[in-house]
Amino acid sequence: MAEWFYRTTVGEEKGPIGGAQLLELIRRGEVKGNTEIRKDQSPWVYAYEVNGLWQAVARPSVEFKCPHCGATIPKPPTFCAGCRKDVAKAVGHIVTHQKPKEQESSWSKENKENVASEKPKAPPLVG
Repeated sequence: MAEWFYRTTVGEEKGPIGGAQLLELIRRGEVKGNTEIRKDQSPWVYAYEVNGLWQAVARPSVEFKCPHCGATIPKPPTFCAGCRKDVAKAVGHIVTHQKPKEQESSWSKENKENVASEKPKAPPLVG
């Protein structure tokens, strides 16, 4: 399973987290388009540069609720941190998501140019 890492606004490295956790952080606005992320040992990139990431954020997902206390839980079988009970079965609900307010399209128009201007440009080819 792939492990993801991200850098906070103060440069602190967080992770490893799973792909579902990364999507949730984006939905909550904790990871944005200009947040540096990496998968496993890959180089750091801005989140908006990861192909398909913003589309995945908007895709429906399945959410499970603890039958004892109603807390959101991982797919059973699992342990509920809310009521501290083992959960063997739970009903899943489909949850639809909206793209975050900071969408990929807004990055492609404004910030990609700003970020690109910060990167050193390759010298022109002579030939």
